[in-house]
Amino acid sequence: MTARLFHLLRTAPDPRRLALFGLSALLALALGFVAVDTRMAEHLISAWGYYYIAGVFAAFLVCGWSVAAARRAVWLGWLRRPGWAGLVIVAGTACAVWCDPFKHKVLFDEYVLQGTAFHMHATKEIGTIIRAYDVQGTWLPIDTFLDKRPYFFTFLVSLLHDLTGYRLANMFALNVALTPIFLALVYWLARALAGRGPALLAVGLLATMPLLGQQTTGAGMELHNLTMLALVFALAVLWLRAPDEPRLSLLVLGTVLLAQSRYESVLFVGSAALVIIVGWWRVGRVFVTGPAIVAPLLLVPYLWQNRVLSATPLLWQLHEGQTARFSLSYLSGNLEGAWRFFFNFGSALANSWYLSALGLAGAIWAIVRGWRWARIRDALAPESVALLAYGAGIAVNLAMLMFYYWSRLDDVIAARFALPMCLLLALLAASLLRELDARGWRATRFAAIGLGAWALGFGVPAAARRLYTDQNLVMQEVEWEHDVLTSRGGRVLLISNKSTIPFVLWHIPTLINGVGRQRGEQIKYHLKEGTFSEVIVAQALRPTSARGDMGVDPDDLMPDNFKLTPIAEKRFGARWARLSRLDAIGEVPVKKPALPMGPLATAP
Repeated sequence: MTARLFHLLRTAPDPRRLALFGLSALLALALGFVAVDTRMAEHLISAWGYYYIAGVFAAFLVCGWSVAAARRAVWLGWLRRPGWAGLVIVAGTACAVWCDPFKHKVLFDEYVLQGTAFHMHATKEIGTIIRAYDVQGTWLPIDTFLDKRPYFFTFLVSLLHDLTGYRLANMFALNVALTPIFLALVYWLARALAGRGPALLAVGLLATMPLLGQQTTGAGMELHNLTMLALVFALAVLWLRAPDEPRLSLLVLGTVLLAQSRYESVLFVGSAALVIIVGWWRVGRVFVTGPAIVAPLLLVPYLWQNRVLSATPLLWQLHEGQTARFSLSYLSGNLEGAWRFFFNFGSALANSWYLSALGLAGAIWAIVRGWRWARIRDALAPESVALLAYGAGIAVNLAMLMFYYWSRLDDVIAARFALPMCLLLALLAASLLRELDARGWRATRFAAIGLGAWALGFGVPAAARRLYTDQNLVMQEVEWEHDVLTSRGGRVLLISNKSTIPFVLWHIPTLINGVGRQRGEQIKYHLKEGTFSEVIVAQALRPTSARGDMGVDPDDLMPDNFKLTPIAEKRFGARWARLSRLDAIGEVPVKKPALPMGPLATAP
């Protein structure tokens, strides 16, 4: 295959395009790592990142329509008569929506995403708001920072804000809209691999998993990343079935957008490259389109943002005592957590051991089939080649996460990292069921019965626990503080001990307590001038004696000249929260210089 590929490269019909691609790749390396320093990269992303992602997305839509127009009869016929597939997809979406309330699940990540989307909507710049004030009726951002997260998802949310007006619910609405799209892509992929029956079961396996429902009803970017992965997977199948210029452009642009969906998703650039090479080899010629030529340059903003992240340890959010994001020391704990997640038989985690068992059996069968294929070397079907390429990418993705400091999948917050592997397991399970059905075992029918039994015995009890919401005490505390503040009326300034971002999104002026301690004179001035009707201080309480006496956490103490009156207290698990009104700020006592030691100190 390698020799033939080199021959195809030498005999390419337009070698100038290949030369341009090579120059584009060299220029991308120079811009990504050498020519632009980290500070300039941060500025370029903030100022121009919105227009970059908007341009790529627009080009993707144009290429997508050109490909879809050629298959109009196919997708229009399915939309008009979706049949059992449509019914299962709608039912699966309803199940995912039912699984969990619409709440913020991962704090404060989801608020950061919403803050970024708001800033993109208001200014068409990339940044996350951390401080803002109402200036003559305009909610004016004062301080922003460049977040570490890729921004394709927040760009889509900002488009919803542009079209419908700014509201926090838009992020939930986008995830709900993505759910049937994702399940439809799962059905299409599984049907290409295994036929209709196993494809319907693959949709059911994912739709009934509580983890998917938590993403549907959350404000995170995981479901968007999963949908983009399934979409690019499907585009790879289309490319392999009939390699041509429009499908190559669409696959390339989709891969660039996938890389801007989550940090690790840049790994699938390798999967796309493998699929493209196989397509060239099968069609017997090498051709490069305009989007393919500039693709390396389109990945430069990702390189810049990763360099900014690597140079800003504050964004790493390491736990106490940790010094690196990736380390061999994290491997054993993460492997243990992965095993516990995928094969947890209780209701304490949002997993599906039934999906894991069928998927593992399908993976073993795929390895056996691969061993046989290595001896026979028959031509693989397009969907099988795509499964191999993107399955390898998903496996590498999970393997890399096992060295990450916060990737214990049995952690409620980190469990979302398992979603790409769950997609792969569902497709492998469908492939296995097709093989067994072909041998007359009626495996799909028995697997469907098993899925129903699992859903009633394990899935429903796990979903009923509302793992992301009922156990998310920090979220409950933030919402309680919001309710208290909105009930006060007037113009309130909050001094928070957690994060300013949620309250800024609610249009409540907020300072972090560390800043509030240093701005006593400014706060005193605004209280006197009536800029704020009240200043509220949030503090945590903790036991200070064996008898259970409570005192303010030392990290939340305000200066002695801040005169506070408690107005509300509430317990969240083992943590007590207090809100106090700032009545006045007294004069800072002037410290008298210490008397000198020696005879002069005792002189009459």
